Amino acid sequence: MKKTIGMMVLMMTLCTLSFAQKQHDNSEKRMETRMKHMKKELNLTDEQAARVSKLMQEQSKKQRALAEEMKANRKQSKAELKSILTQEQYIQLLEKQAQRNTKTRHHRVRRAVHG
Repeated sequence: MKKTIGMMVLMMTLCTLSFAQKQHDNSEKRMETRMKHMKKELNLTDEQAARVSKLMQEQSKKQRALAEEMKANRKQSKAELKSILTQEQYIQLLEKQAQRNTKTRHHRVRRAVHG
């Protein structure tokens, strides 16, 4: 049981780290593309574009900081739950969360495919 839980946690951690790196790379590209689009569509001057870009970067940093704070809060809550529940209850909780996550992902894919 402990090995299974450990493997589940390890797999989730590795997937999260990989996804986070891809997200960071993609967010920079998206921001650059959005900036070019805004400059063209709104006919921004170079100064305006620079100021908007700076604002967007600052906002992105704030959002990342908030995401890290939320992650720390989730980790703390998870640790507190683990200390409250029995090992069997905690395993049941993890299994139910995994099932819910699978259903959520499936639903998102269906919505993306079918509109």
